[in-house]
Amino acid sequence: AGQGFIFLDDVACVGTELSLLDCPHSNWGQHDCSHAEDLGVRCSPESNTVMDSSLGPPVRLVDGESIKEGRVEVLLNGQWGSVCDDDWTDRDAAVVCRQLGFSGTAKARAMAYFGEGHGPIHLDNVECSGTEHRLGQCARSDSRIHSCWHSEDAGVIC
Repeated sequence: AGQGFIFLDDVACVGTELSLLDCPHSNWGQHDCSHAEDLGVRCSPESNTVMDSSLGPPVRLVDGESIKEGRVEVLLNGQWGSVCDDDWTDRDAAVVCRQLGFSGTAKARAMAYFGEGHGPIHLDNVECSGTEHRLGQCARSDSRIHSCWHSEDAGVIC
């Protein structure tokens, strides 16, 4: 769930629009929603289908200045949670960037560089070789056991 103002409601896109704002929608700020109804999208660079989650949980970047950077969050048991920065390296960042469809240099950021997350801390001691395609393929400790606080949330810059 988000925080703050809810700007759009009753969005009715056909799918050919170039911008979300080209879709019919209610007036700015007029809604009958709560943040429990907030929605999100997951884009795949190859297609517009849902990506296979058999290799681990979906990943997103939040609170960055662009879509290519932010705090790393993973979706487990229907809830987004952060990743602890213990052993977090550029190799781990490269895997996150690759999973999200970005190429090029990847930089790991530690100590809640993109702000502290809220909710659970899902992963700790992630160890990627850097060649994996998804964070779920990397070795990691038990996701229920960690010694972290949100001040140690991991981030990446793709």
